[in-house]
Amino acid sequence: MNPVARPIPAALLALALSVSLSAPALASGRAEVRWAEPSHFTDAGFGAREIERTQRVLGAHIERLAERLPDGQVLAVEVRDVDLAGELEMFTADQLRVLGRAPDRPRLDLRFELRAGGEVLRHGEAVLTDLAYLDRGVGLRRGEPLEHERRLLDRWFDEQITSAGQ
Repeated sequence: MNPVARPIPAALLALALSVSLSAPALASGRAEVRWAEPSHFTDAGFGAREIERTQRVLGAHIERLAERLPDGQVLAVEVRDVDLAGELEMFTADQLRVLGRAPDRPRLDLRFELRAGGEVLRHGEAVLTDLAYLDRGVGLRRGEPLEHERRLLDRWFDEQITSAGQ
């Protein structure tokens, strides 16, 4: 017997597609980010607006990194100090950030804990810095905010966190 192919009604196809798109994705790890006294940070930006931007950008980046962790793992990070790459040139009208002077390397001081199912997989403190920050991957993220600081977090996450969660 030769079956006759019938076209699938558009409404049925649309329903099937919407169900598959609304199905929950596989869960991933998550982050809990806290900030220890941002008003006392070495250099998180000039003024409250820039400090808030720094927290928003770095916090979101830590959260994106934590999504790479296996389901159920939680990365708790307390940011204890931030010293952004470059120095603020205080005598310009636009508060220009100048890179390349010493000491102006990016530096992040963190306390962290990686947990899964009530068990602490790894914990510690880390001071992230890169004296050769201008020589590493120049232009990879050009134009994106806090590219040097996010690169510090990427390296730390890959070397210290994902190796612990395996």
